Amino acid sequence: MFSLKNYLNPVQCQILMSYAITKSGQYLVSEPTLSTEAHTVYSNMMQQLFLSMEPMMKNGDPVNYIEKHLWEEANQQAITEVVSKNFSQLRYYLIRDILGYGILDVLMKDEKLEEITVERFDRNAGVIHRQFSEFNILDTNIVFGTMESMNSYIQKLMQKTGNSVSSATPIMNAMTPEGHRIIVTYEQEVSLPGPTLDIRKFTQEPYTISHLLEYGTLNNLMAAYLWFLLDAKSFGLIVGETGSGKTTLLNTLIGLVNPRWKIVTIEETPELKIPHYRWQRLFTRTSPMITQNAKFDISIMDLIKASLRMRPDFEIVGEVRGEEAQYLFQSAASGHGGLTSFHGSDAESALNRLAAEPINIKTSQQMLLWFIVHVTRLRTPEKKITRKIVSIDELMPQNDGIQLVKIFQYDIKSGKYNIDSVDELIQRSKRIQHAADVLNVDLKEDLEKRITLLDECVQNAKSQNQINLIISKYYENYSEMV
Repeated sequence: MFSLKNYLNPVQCQILMSYAITKSGQYLVSEPTLSTEAHTVYSNMMQQLFLSMEPMMKNGDPVNYIEKHLWEEANQQAITEVVSKNFSQLRYYLIRDILGYGILDVLMKDEKLEEITVERFDRNAGVIHRQFSEFNILDTNIVFGTMESMNSYIQKLMQKTGNSVSSATPIMNAMTPEGHRIIVTYEQEVSLPGPTLDIRKFTQEPYTISHLLEYGTLNNLMAAYLWFLLDAKSFGLIVGETGSGKTTLLNTLIGLVNPRWKIVTIEETPELKIPHYRWQRLFTRTSPMITQNAKFDISIMDLIKASLRMRPDFEIVGEVRGEEAQYLFQSAASGHGGLTSFHGSDAESALNRLAAEPINIKTSQQMLLWFIVHVTRLRTPEKKITRKIVSIDELMPQNDGIQLVKIFQYDIKSGKYNIDSVDELIQRSKRIQHAADVLNVDLKEDLEKRITLLDECVQNAKSQNQINLIISKYYENYSEMV
């Protein structure tokens, strides 16, 4: 194992593997070395274990199966001395390459990584690290080397997800069993000089409102405000650029609303993790083959249409891009709450895109929107990248159209928001006053209660289950909202 001297933040992942991040922005992986004779044994074992893949997976303990097979073959081939001397290394690579993610296994096991990217087979893989965002993408010392090896890896990776990739279908979106999102291109059909790979990694435990408050993505006044509007079954839009944290924010906010509600989520790739017991999780289906099977595809639009008959209290669409937005706005008019995300640089540009082809959301439909949240990536004075809500606008219908009213605005120079008190919020927001009438509560008293509970979450709760116990205190005396 290489020396970790002069490296920042070394992390020991296992006895036989580790990584370190250098001061120059490199993510260096260390794995054991196989001797020539051990590599020959490894190759033979891999071939034999590959042929027995099905019984191995049915074994219940595939690791034990691999270890047992290793010794049995060592005895049969009279190579027990070689296997004994290299057992730890052989075991590591066999488990890594059969049960794990092969050459990218160390990266896939690192929960602090946000993204893994491989643009070319002859260049080093890159990673985005949550704690070292000042480097943007860290270069690793992992490289596939040849187009053949990367193509082979991509095929095995897709098999893990239950999909397949080929020259006929050279682009594939998929999700790993752990919930990470993958997009690959294969061969040279649509990408040069060869295949590409990108993996968006998600934390095992989803971020909660406690995390976002601690990170400064929003403050407790904003969180209480959004929570209040959602409880009134408002219809909101979260806008931002790619990687700005739209899905995380959406997931976090819905975790605050009434735990007795029925929630329906609609996504292309199932990423949301909703804590509600009454949760219907819907996602699209796309035929992977270039055939006439497209008639069996299930789109976002199809799912939104179907959801109207499910009578949800609240409906969430992970992201809208096209004409399916028409049905989402129509469903919002039916009385249940709604929340979705949308690519845009601010509230005004989002409305302009909604009004343009191919979405064509008319002004009369846009009036259904209560608020637009803009979340983006900002660089801190310490050169770190952080995600932050920079504005929240309310949409107020006017005789000649819609007026955007700025409620919260972040000033990057001062690092503060324009309002910081309940009284200022009540004075500025018209939507929150309407929500108070819907909920039949004392507005100031209710907001202060929510802020107190949010503060308690930050101090005493990190997991969603812990937060649910605190949030449920709010609903104990509000049975009429169930």
